[in-house]
Amino acid sequence: MIGLSARALVTAARRAGLAALALDLFADMDTLRLAAKSVTLRRGRGLTIEAADLLDQLARHIGPDTPVVLSSGFEHRPRLVERLASRFSLMGSDARTLRLLKQPRAFAELLAELDIPHPRLFEREAPAGVPALAKRVGGAGGQHIRPARRVSGRQRYLQERLPGRAVSALFLGDRRSARLIGFSEQWCDPAPGVPFRYGGAAGPIQLEPPMEHAIAAALERVTNAAGIAGLASADLIVDGSRWHLIEINPRPGASLDVFDHPPLPPLLRLHLEACAGHLPAPPAALPPPRAAGLLYAPVPFTLGAEPLPEWVADCPPQGAAFRAGDPVCTVFATGDSAGQARSAAQDRARALMSRLICADGAAG
Repeated sequence: MIGLSARALVTAARRAGLAALALDLFADMDTLRLAAKSVTLRRGRGLTIEAADLLDQLARHIGPDTPVVLSSGFEHRPRLVERLASRFSLMGSDARTLRLLKQPRAFAELLAELDIPHPRLFEREAPAGVPALAKRVGGAGGQHIRPARRVSGRQRYLQERLPGRAVSALFLGDRRSARLIGFSEQWCDPAPGVPFRYGGAAGPIQLEPPMEHAIAAALERVTNAAGIAGLASADLIVDGSRWHLIEINPRPGASLDVFDHPPLPPLLRLHLEACAGHLPAPPAALPPPRAAGLLYAPVPFTLGAEPLPEWVADCPPQGAAFRAGDPVCTVFATGDSAGQARSAAQDRARALMSRLICADGAAG
């Protein structure tokens, strides 16, 4: 299980009855507890995994037939994915799929060919009166997104900004067909300079049946064209009866925290089966509403000795120091609806952050 953070994958592996080797940048306390073994990878420039260290650690710890599952951190690195696939048993979408889905121009052209509604891309400058967003190629987490009229540079692109709410569709692909699992709604946690910082997700939610069917059909077409394998998520903007496909992440992601619960079977098992060419039947029922929100440090502080609540994941070790804006942990909550679960998670996050800052101040 490899990613910038492998905790969600390791949690999914434990639920599926699998012993997981976790390789990531953080080695959070719950990752250490849940994994059979955890390896902390060297960090490259920015928040990236150093390729040479990753390949070396895999060669030390696993054989060529051990399944390797990737999460975040590989969206903009198809060459590294190719190297992994040539040496290990990669269970997931390949480098060709990444190049089709994570290069904005290629993705937009694919959606146009498949007659799937999507936002326009602009070469250098948005037309007068058209709101637009500047994004980084391969970016994740929303911190790279800014409102903009123009953009320059190979690693930035300009996309039409559409009105509506952010919805994510979790699905499985077997490289030919897709199976929709469910929808969740995302929210932003804006801060100075990062107006679209990812805040969390809550679900499951329901859309109007005709829209759900249209989105499922679109995911089927994209999966067949791009060869999506295993768990993936599609980011959508939904505005009344209209919807647009914004992005596809062809990997297990944050939706695991919302959906990987009874009565659904273990999603990592379904991921491995889909990669082997076997799609499950449509789910008969979905889990109760649940939210998973990221907690960011509003000011610098150091984590004290008090244990974090049981409804927290991605738990850092005692003494971890955070700068303003750093992610601290993930906060879970349930409710009678996705909206209630989201509100409960946000209330918990605010109360926990206040407590952590006060404890640090008292300690100082």
